[in-house]
Amino acid sequence: MAQSAQDLSRLPVNGCDLFLLEKWDADSALSPDEQMRQIFARFLELPLPERQVYTQRVAARGVFSAGSLSPAEQDILALARPYNERNRGEVCLLRTYYGAGSDAVFDAVVQTCRAFGGVGPECVFSDAARYNYGEDWRRVFGLMPQLLECHDDYEAECAAEFARAQESDEEDEELGGWSRDDFTLAELFNHYHLASKVGVIYILDEETLGDDREDDDDEKDGSAGSYSQRELLVVWYDAQGKTVRWRRRDAVSISQEMAVINTAAIDDHPVRTEAEIGEDYDWDGPLGLSSMEEDEESASDADP
Repeated sequence: MAQSAQDLSRLPVNGCDLFLLEKWDADSALSPDEQMRQIFARFLELPLPERQVYTQRVAARGVFSAGSLSPAEQDILALARPYNERNRGEVCLLRTYYGAGSDAVFDAVVQTCRAFGGVGPECVFSDAARYNYGEDWRRVFGLMPQLLECHDDYEAECAAEFARAQESDEEDEELGGWSRDDFTLAELFNHYHLASKVGVIYILDEETLGDDREDDDDEKDGSAGSYSQRELLVVWYDAQGKTVRWRRRDAVSISQEMAVINTAAIDDHPVRTEAEIGEDYDWDGPLGLSSMEEDEESASDADP
């Protein structure tokens, strides 16, 4: 359905939008969608501080909504970006699996999320031609880079929280009161992971929607309730789109906990502390304790 000019004028403007406007080539032989994808790919390749410059320009120009842009700029964004990808809600439900029989399951799971979590249609992204990602759900950031936006002090805050956790780790180890085996990484680096997280996304993938399940006999009636035990993948991700923590849980429980999941004030809540650590943030991951310590030792050895 075509959106009115008033609806379009109310859409938020993000740093990625200003980058797109700056790089847009009206004479390009590419389709608007393909040109948008290529420009956003370049945007995501920028170092985080350079991406943040464009976010800061939104405030500097005072263009928080599309109606504050020039008519020509509004026309470019309307041409290049689908309405729903600019108008996302507070929650993002992304469907990445479109196999046979998955439509009914998807409808039932979304109905559950609406009933228990208040999820509106603007929060749901389902389009086989656009989001058929399979396991590679991170590709959505190439269409909605605004999902990765963060505050100006993001990197400094992450570094500070990592150093604080590392210092606590070293002090407690020296005291001999415990070994690392006594604590999980989630407990030890909880605040570092919390600082690293910029967003949450809910994935409806093949494990959520597929037919190959042991409990199919309980789902034969096809009602929303019969699919209530289908598990969504919930991912807390960082400013580079890397998984900080993740978990799977049934649709009813996840929907009831959405208000907690989406807030930053969940330091010690089981909904987050019991989640799995993302591969990049695990002990030996590139953003984990061991790798960070090795990087520091290498930098120290390189000093004259």
